[in-house]
Amino acid sequence: MITVLLTGAGVALADRKRGSWGILGALSVSQLALHFFLELTALSAHGSGHHHGPPPIPLSPALMTLGHVIVTMLTALVMAHAERVLFVVTRLLQAIFPRKTTPLPVVTPPPSACIPAPVPRTLAQLIYQRIHARRGPPKSPFESNDPMYIGI
Repeated sequence: MITVLLTGAGVALADRKRGSWGILGALSVSQLALHFFLELTALSAHGSGHHHGPPPIPLSPALMTLGHVIVTMLTALVMAHAERVLFVVTRLLQAIFPRKTTPLPVVTPPPSACIPAPVPRTLAQLIYQRIHARRGPPKSPFESNDPMYIGI
């Protein structure tokens, strides 16, 4: 749950340059949220009365807060420097590989109708057609639609 929330916040903040103060604020909020969720987890685990694992390290809250502040500030400093370097590299790559502003033309072949050319039949094809004519049962004289047929 914690990972999903912090990842969502990180992705939401990654769309543009934030600067040192923006990074410091995002890290501070994430530190507080993480500390809060870990405290909730510790309270729910120790609420049953059973103690599992090693005993907690006795540390004063002021010393822990000071440690969090120092580490958050150092991390913000490193991330702000990395952000500046990332945007410099991005500008250099944009200068080397300019972005195309006009879309490429759509290339489609012109519509055309395909009309087969008449092929004259050879004598062999005519004989073959006559020999291998369509076959089937003979038609009944009553089924004929021939206008010349006169039934008796």
